[in-house]
Amino acid sequence: MLNRSAPPRLAALACAAGLALLAIGCEDDAASGEAGRGPGPAASADGADGADGALNGDDGRALALGKATAITYKGGSDNVRGTLKVAAESVVKGSRADLPKASLQGAERQLQPYYVTMTFKNIGDASIHYPFLNTPTSLEDSDGASQEVLISEDDGVQRCSGKDPDDFGTGDTATLCKVFLLPRGAIPATVTYATWDGTERPVSWKVPHSSARS
Repeated sequence: MLNRSAPPRLAALACAAGLALLAIGCEDDAASGEAGRGPGPAASADGADGADGALNGDDGRALALGKATAITYKGGSDNVRGTLKVAAESVVKGSRADLPKASLQGAERQLQPYYVTMTFKNIGDASIHYPFLNTPTSLEDSDGASQEVLISEDDGVQRCSGKDPDDFGTGDTATLCKVFLLPRGAIPATVTYATWDGTERPVSWKVPHSSARS
């Protein structure tokens, strides 16, 4: 008498084996996909943004004062794309007596000055003409509001000096200071630097309370 149950059992075994092979194949594909997947644009080893080569050295995190980061800078009179190393070195509470009275009017004379010192180094291959290095520097208070700049380097504040270079060649460095005026009671919290590289993602440095109140 023929055994009619054998073929179904063989079919079931073959099916189970096929499912096992399929599962192994899926796992291998997933593993190979993970192995072949490199870091994303924000986590690439060289700090480059995959979209246009713009650097993102801080990965969107606020840095400590004095910590330098490499950025792509697009600007200057000839709109050159260069590579800079930038750091917010210090934020110092100033005195109203430091400020030229002729530059301020009315209620502006009651604002509290803070001096933000920035350092720059050209680590790229391009020379930048009239770079306006300090123009993208901003100071935000604890509420995230950007603070006013009513005093320029031409006003001659001795405690906050530094002239933006006309030309910034490869290997050149610059230390520049910028005066910000805060309303009474406002506390500086973050220094930001807009890179002008099209990412709309400024570099930032956290201001410690000791600096903000000194």
